Amino acid sequence: MKKAEKLLGSEIVVRCLEELGVEHVFSFPGGVVIPLFDAFYRMDHTITQIEPCHEQNGVHAADGYARVSGKVGVAITTSGPGATNAITGIANAYLDSVPLVVFTGQVAQSLLGKDSFQEIDIVSVTMQITKHSFQVRDVSMLAPSIYEAFNIASTGRPGPVVIDIPKDIFMTETEYIPLSDERKPVNYFPTPSRDALVRSAEFINRAERPMIYAGGGVLKSGASEELVAFAEKAGIPVANSLMGLGCIPRDNPLSLGFVGMHGSQECNLAVINCDTLIAIGARFSDRVTGNINEFMRDKKIIHIDIDPTEFEKNIQVNVHIQANIKDVLPALSKLVEEKKHPEWYKQIAEWPLPERPKDEYNPKNMLEHINQVFEDAYVVTEVGQHQMWVGQYWKFKFPGQYVTSGGLGTMGFGLGAAVGVQLAKPDKDVILVAGDGSFRMNCQELITVKRYNLPIKIFLFDNQTLGMVRQWQKLFNEKRYAQTDLDQGTTDYLKLAAASGIKGFEVNTLEELDDALEKIKEMKEPVLVHCNISKEEGVYPMVPAGKPIDEIYYE
Repeated sequence: MKKAEKLLGSEIVVRCLEELGVEHVFSFPGGVVIPLFDAFYRMDHTITQIEPCHEQNGVHAADGYARVSGKVGVAITTSGPGATNAITGIANAYLDSVPLVVFTGQVAQSLLGKDSFQEIDIVSVTMQITKHSFQVRDVSMLAPSIYEAFNIASTGRPGPVVIDIPKDIFMTETEYIPLSDERKPVNYFPTPSRDALVRSAEFINRAERPMIYAGGGVLKSGASEELVAFAEKAGIPVANSLMGLGCIPRDNPLSLGFVGMHGSQECNLAVINCDTLIAIGARFSDRVTGNINEFMRDKKIIHIDIDPTEFEKNIQVNVHIQANIKDVLPALSKLVEEKKHPEWYKQIAEWPLPERPKDEYNPKNMLEHINQVFEDAYVVTEVGQHQMWVGQYWKFKFPGQYVTSGGLGTMGFGLGAAVGVQLAKPDKDVILVAGDGSFRMNCQELITVKRYNLPIKIFLFDNQTLGMVRQWQKLFNEKRYAQTDLDQGTTDYLKLAAASGIKGFEVNTLEELDDALEKIKEMKEPVLVHCNISKEEGVYPMVPAGKPIDEIYYE
């Protein structure tokens, strides 16, 4: 039996986090959380506090940290605007199923409901974008609430949890009993249905044109090896959602890249023309399916997921299996026949488009040159055209290598997330590919990058426009570029980086890019590489919203 001790609520938070194995918290101080920050300052513990310039970016940092570390990310904000600044980060984690615990300070209980200074009912505000939201009203429930929050965030389908703590709870003393092993989070999964496995295997064994559609759930369940083994035994090509990239090495002959609005022609045509589709840890997003009726065209569909609310939500299927993917795939693999599908592979091989010249200065070639130098780096992106180019052209090698905002599409996600990724993987290269539109939303975090001397390599693709929106305006609004063109070169991003003490390089050609890459590849400090590109560069192929994914637009 572990010994009890008298602690203040603020001290209990620190003790709980340490016992739960938390090594980093992303925290920004404010009035009502002063007692908590004071406890971090006074107490002996092993937790490192990282202070962002803005709470939203702190939550994004916790998000990036969680994605690559396999741990629960932790962020702390003050009440009122501190808490509301965190909302976009929480929503981003919710839609991408990232395990976070976000502590928000709250005014003292005697002031609740009185429109007090910096009072916001953050529990109600975040109810729709969290797995659960707590408000602690009794200090004796503080430790159990923290333990439960970590359990909820990390088990089943992961996601964010908010714990709102009034100031008086931080300042109240109670007895604290350290966490025992039996109270630590444990994941319990349903057993795969034998009948569903047998029916699925029957469909797969009869298939002539099978496809796997693998999403982020494969990565969340740690089932990448199982996926590759299953695909190779059954000889089934693999298409990924954007969030599923990395679950099969891109150089595997069965890997077709990502499917959907900006998927490759061969991948889209293979998915829509297959006769059996095995969807694994994917939610059939509208960006993947396009027109639902056309997507379902003459095929059997098997859906494997831990979250039963995903079944029949967006698309009707023939069989669904609710269980941990890591358990399902080995069981299913035992039931499927070892096969190859040479005629199907031959058909797929006839679909790719011709490539642009290798010596041309364009995003594809630029990314391929960066990829060659940083092939083992973690790749973080902002949101926009550059994000899609990375998804299309980067040769991902391992699970978790690609860190991006998928479900919410949050411009401004990347720089904060890169901070978290670098802290989680201090011995690995971390690169950020950003567009100038997204970068303007979070560039103040250059201060954070330099403050903690994080050796992030930032490649800023600057086309002086909101490229993705402009592309839509070009195609569908008769080139009425309403508010998409930006500052026409009036912002000097190298001086902006220099103001934070970060070295920069200017790039206008592939030769200049190669020269910059040679200089920075061994540097152990942050760097900004400013890459000027044409605003006429587009992301193609492209499927217009609501159209079948084989109705593809090209430049």
